Amino acid sequence: MSAVLAVVLPLTLMLLFPAPERYRRLAIALTPWSGAALFLPLLTRPEVAFSWPLLGVSLRVDEVNQPLILLTAVAWNLSAWFAWNTIERDRRWFWSGWLGALSGMSLLLLAGDIASFYIGYALLTLSAYLLITHEHNPQAWRAARVYLVMAFVGEAAILSGILLLAGTIGNADFASFTGHHETLSASPARWLLLAGFAVKMGIMPLHLWLPLAHPVAPVPASAILSGVIVKAGLMGWLRFVPGLPEDPAWIGWTLIWLGLFTAFAGVVIGLTQERIKTVLAYSTISQMGLILAAFGLTILLPDQRNALLALVGFMALHHGLNKAALFLACGSSLALGRIGTVLFALPALSLSAFPFTSGYLAKNALKAAVHHTPAEILGVVLALTSTATALLLWHAWQIARHTRTRNPSLQPSWALLVLSGLVLPWIWAAGHDLIEPVKIYMLWAAVWPLILTAVIVAAAVRLNWRASGQIPEGDLVVLVEQLAGHLPRLLAQRERRHRPHSHLLDRLHQLQGFFEHHQRSVQATGLAALLLIGLLWLTLWN
Repeated sequence: MSAVLAVVLPLTLMLLFPAPERYRRLAIALTPWSGAALFLPLLTRPEVAFSWPLLGVSLRVDEVNQPLILLTAVAWNLSAWFAWNTIERDRRWFWSGWLGALSGMSLLLLAGDIASFYIGYALLTLSAYLLITHEHNPQAWRAARVYLVMAFVGEAAILSGILLLAGTIGNADFASFTGHHETLSASPARWLLLAGFAVKMGIMPLHLWLPLAHPVAPVPASAILSGVIVKAGLMGWLRFVPGLPEDPAWIGWTLIWLGLFTAFAGVVIGLTQERIKTVLAYSTISQMGLILAAFGLTILLPDQRNALLALVGFMALHHGLNKAALFLACGSSLALGRIGTVLFALPALSLSAFPFTSGYLAKNALKAAVHHTPAEILGVVLALTSTATALLLWHAWQIARHTRTRNPSLQPSWALLVLSGLVLPWIWAAGHDLIEPVKIYMLWAAVWPLILTAVIVAAAVRLNWRASGQIPEGDLVVLVEQLAGHLPRLLAQRERRHRPHSHLLDRLHQLQGFFEHHQRSVQATGLAALLLIGLLWLTLWN
């Protein structure tokens, strides 16, 4: 029952918030530590199956979800400790979103069948909305509006793909998915699921919500959004879109090059940003591109799929712990001299694949897998992603050292999360044969991209160079908003030539006024509609 406890405990605590005083106090006291229940399934490795009134539910721990369960248990608990010490206003709103997201994340990670996964995924999507809107300011509502739109797009694609699969294979167990490879390869569901889960991952051009949501969310919420919640999309890929023997090579190559494009584009845009959390958000987009490239290799090289799946899980664990630590740095004092410098530098160096860090292990394993492909240039491109990441994190550090926070003290949870990012990935790698003997050429392959970074930084400092022109946060969103803003003017010009179209212009002005004056009701309507989709799913499932 350990798996059931991990899913039910956060929801139970959330439901106790409006209860009588003594129960509410108990719920509040247990809330920051509710994520610790996820450690129990890791230790017991349960396989649970039971029936609800409308569907069956199965929960299990296997090699695919183990690293992400470990990531969620560690990062969520330490971020909750940080939140307990720093979140001061509207705590019930924040902790409701926190607990709901934890329950949804736990369910989708432990899910052993299609329906259980989708219920957890929908709950996570709804609850993250509360975290993004916690500040209740115009920036938060705008970010939430974009998030809801992207959530609808992703949910529509995912639900369509799942229903296509369910019409053929029913509420299949994930362990039996490989037995349905003919159905999976012939159905358009795979493409819908790839696109839908890419929204949560932040893969370009479906990344629009991520650089808007991170800056407005509280620091601990940003830590789990970037370190953990984006991995829900990865789990969806691993469960629903496995590599099949008959997959043509172009599918793998498309995913690899899309991932590498995302890796570099995230850095290019991030270098133009001026807020630390926005820079780190674009860094997350970049790192998710690398994970997509590794996932593409599982399709391109099916004979090495098991080893590559272990690598993908390791990369997710490594990135999640280190990125969550960097976000917690945004809520701690970075003016602590050497202590602050070290606590920021350690995860940054790891993400840049500095020798003997977990990023070094991940990048070496990825390069070794690339050697089995005919494109030798991939090795060089992967090396240059270390240069790009190091440049972006150097830019983040330059911003961070001039940033003051509300909490000028060293939060123990920040230090512990940095330590976890240093130690846990190595322990995981040792248990999954990902550690190779040190060789000179491997060290040089890790060092020269960082030397290139140092040369570029030195040249930029010497020339006093800065990125000319800032790309707005949300990039493509701003372009769409600008085009929408110009639309009434363009229609007005057309109206002067064609008077019969004036009624369309009037309608557009009315719609614009509605959104401007009823912003919050629009958020509530979107949330209710998303909840309705989830209820409809439960009702129609067979």
